Amino acid sequence: MKKTMMFLAAATMLAVACTNNGTTKVTGQFKEDAPESVKIKVGDNEKTFEVENGRFTAEVPVDLMGVSVLQAGTTRVTFISDGSKITVNPEEGTAVSSNKKGVQSRYLAYNQWMKDFMTDYRAKVSEFGDDEAAVIAYHDEVVGQFNDFQKKTILENKDNMLALAALQQIELEDGKQMVDLINSLSDELKALPTVAKMKAIYEVKANTGEGTKFVDFTVVQDPDDPENSTVKFSDYIGKGKYMLVDFWASWCGPCKAEMPNLVNIYNTYHGDNFDMLSVAVWDKVADTKEAAPELGIVWNQIINAQEIPTDLYGIEGIPHIILFGPDGTILRRGIRGEEIGKAVKEALGR
Repeated sequence: MKKTMMFLAAATMLAVACTNNGTTKVTGQFKEDAPESVKIKVGDNEKTFEVENGRFTAEVPVDLMGVSVLQAGTTRVTFISDGSKITVNPEEGTAVSSNKKGVQSRYLAYNQWMKDFMTDYRAKVSEFGDDEAAVIAYHDEVVGQFNDFQKKTILENKDNMLALAALQQIELEDGKQMVDLINSLSDELKALPTVAKMKAIYEVKANTGEGTKFVDFTVVQDPDDPENSTVKFSDYIGKGKYMLVDFWASWCGPCKAEMPNLVNIYNTYHGDNFDMLSVAVWDKVADTKEAAPELGIVWNQIINAQEIPTDLYGIEGIPHIILFGPDGTILRRGIRGEEIGKAVKEALGR
């Protein structure tokens, strides 16, 4: 599962203090119980505007990099200050732009798509109950549609915060593709610390993508006995065997749901030219040791790896499964379900 669980959350819009030239005209009408004033915050700029006869008019700076907020008592309406004329309906909590193709209109369309998608997603997942394997299969089935929408949003909004929202939501393991998407953004967006951090993560993924050689790391499995518990990834990888490596944790439901499949693969292919390795990350040592035998892990293990390998390989979610060739070349990464067995079978020429 993703460490940040982005896919299971509604879109979270970034509030970045970065204002562009120009102004946006914001108007609204309270039908009843009108307040004396409203506050509008654009980036770090907050101003109060009087309400007369239930109506208010405001001129605020354009800011394409964050979500602006209108506040009046318990009423809160968000919008993108994109230089258009925006009409706020306080009772309905809506903000409609005069520019049907502008950033504010796209913002509303993006949120509606996300709301509809997540409503359908959660309804379908609830039907599966505790069947985590079915949840994973359904997730894998619809993630392509989800990613295509996020990519389209990024490419159509290279100079505004909708691209940032989509970057937070997208689930792509292809680091090069993500770096290319980020490089397509405006210079102003690429200069933001959040975007720079994302790019650094995906550059790591690109450098450990399929076709590249493995990156070695060292883990002290027992801090009280470092001399006898220190292992290297290279103790297992690049030793002349195909190696299937599962990065997992005992608390991770999808990791446990994948285990019967991994047990079957081990029993089917384990031999002179194929072996497996489980690497426990983001987990308590005691919990790893208790869960491993219960889940049928009888193959090689590295425990207490924590964030060492996930940082090196740009792994944001688990289980993350990588197939290495005999010389340590990454053949496949980010594979799940039936795809794992197919990859192993193909590599072994079975």
